[in-house]
Amino acid sequence: MKKGIYFLSLLLLILFVLKTKFTIGGIILGIYIILSLISIKKDVTLDEIIDISILYGKKSSLVIILFIFIGSLSAMWMASGTIPALVYYGLKLINPKIFLFFVFFISCIISTILGSAFASTGIIGMALMAIAKTGDINLSLVGGAIISGVYFGDRWSPISVSANLVSSLTGVDIYTNLKNMIKSTVVPFILTSIIYILLSQIFTLDTGETTLPKIIMESYNLDIRFIFLPLVSIILLSFFRVNVKISMGISIIIAGIIAIFLQNEKLISILQYALTGFYKFNGHPLEKIIKGGGVISMANATLVIVISCLLIGILEKMEILSFLKSKIRNISTRSGLFLNMIGISILAGMIGCNQTVSVIMTEQVMEEIYDSRNLSREALTLDLENSSVLLNNFIPWNSSCFVPCAILEVAFYKAVPLAFFLYFIPLWTFIYYKFNGKKLG
Repeated sequence: MKKGIYFLSLLLLILFVLKTKFTIGGIILGIYIILSLISIKKDVTLDEIIDISILYGKKSSLVIILFIFIGSLSAMWMASGTIPALVYYGLKLINPKIFLFFVFFISCIISTILGSAFASTGIIGMALMAIAKTGDINLSLVGGAIISGVYFGDRWSPISVSANLVSSLTGVDIYTNLKNMIKSTVVPFILTSIIYILLSQIFTLDTGETTLPKIIMESYNLDIRFIFLPLVSIILLSFFRVNVKISMGISIIIAGIIAIFLQNEKLISILQYALTGFYKFNGHPLEKIIKGGGVISMANATLVIVISCLLIGILEKMEILSFLKSKIRNISTRSGLFLNMIGISILAGMIGCNQTVSVIMTEQVMEEIYDSRNLSREALTLDLENSSVLLNNFIPWNSSCFVPCAILEVAFYKAVPLAFFLYFIPLWTFIYYKFNGKKLG
């Protein structure tokens, strides 16, 4: 019975990858199957492979549930007008003299609200890039500022997939995780802001009019009394540490009510948006900016999470993770331990081609070592956030790098080196540990 369910599930995964032509999912699934076959040749039984796959597959359940809420939330915020309002007021506040800083700052805000680098790039990133193209400014710099900003929120947001993934793997409360990240964020954020302000004096935006705010105003009822209620509810509930899924559920309901009564949407349309995504503006100027979301939009991300967990299970069974652990077990300083975590993160990101594999594999390698050195799970969580979550952006074939670059239509080798926040975080963390001089027991 167990074998039957396992092979049926594997077949469904293969069919899904083939049907959707999901390259990254296919690569990870192919690696999993190949390693499973190699394991069998090395005297690992099929039952052992199934058992380890089930054990590690269960690790994905909490994140998958969260994906359902995140997909619905983004679509409902578009339907209610919350996201369009954020874009509208954000664009109204642009100061050409500090344009690059503004790009970074508004991207930070939107990504913290959305909790997704990809969604934020598609929504505010494309809008900012459109303004930059009309303003005759270095587009690689603008792309770097956007990427810096969207990964600020991708790392530090209560509804971020990566933050919740790290918290679920380590067992640390998401709000404790966010609070601990503040100290390691302040200096890199200030340095990044200063650099973009200075660069804005050299690379200036030619002031010109964009019609986007006018189009948004014509397409939505932006009643200030109601339009930001879905956002305010998330912020207030997060402040009181309400479970993030409950917070998102309440925000989804509020957004749905606003969409019906303020934007004149029908209930059936609201339910459709939540499931399949918001695609109302076909042939409209907002078509490429205000779109997406929905539960179905998270299917590929869900597949990556599931297969990544299965893959890590096989790597553990083949003792590859144990081999990596043995190489760094004798590190005697916190800075050395963090430096090795950086190395493992990059290796995992190169193999897995996505942030999820990097985070899960790095956590599995480092967890036992941190425990043996009497370092808390909070310390492990923070170091993962300061390394694995961000460093995938420097790997050209990793989705964390190529997806935002593709959306913004910028070359990764030009834009990513200018995304200063991405490497200031691990650099500052390493410097802090280095000069803190703490020896490990």
